[in-house]
Amino acid sequence: MEPIRSLLPFAAFTGYLAGLELARAFASSDVFLFPSTTDTFGNVILEAMASGVPCVVSDQGGPKDLIAHGKTGFITRAFDADDFTHSIEKIVTDPSLRREMAIAAHDAVQGRDWAEAGHKFWELSPE
Repeated sequence: MEPIRSLLPFAAFTGYLAGLELARAFASSDVFLFPSTTDTFGNVILEAMASGVPCVVSDQGGPKDLIAHGKTGFITRAFDADDFTHSIEKIVTDPSLRREMAIAAHDAVQGRDWAEAGHKFWELSPE
């Protein structure tokens, strides 16, 4: 962890968070970064969006299906650090865009629940 800390001296390394601490961390964030290429769903993406945080994700794996590119965050090319960095820079350097994405992200997950997810799963399942 020390090499990362030396490269990012102004970053906050929180370690494991849960409950109110996790909610506060999400709520105080400007952007949520999730570069995974193997995650199948990304429940953490929904948590960030519910907190009004735009997300930057990879175009591989399940989280890409949760993001409306350019509206609730950005979907970047997998393993492309420049694309990922460029998307982050867009959000953090444009307060108006960040605000619009935060509102859209929050609105996009309202009404989502496990019952709705179950209904969608069964609608897509073969008989």
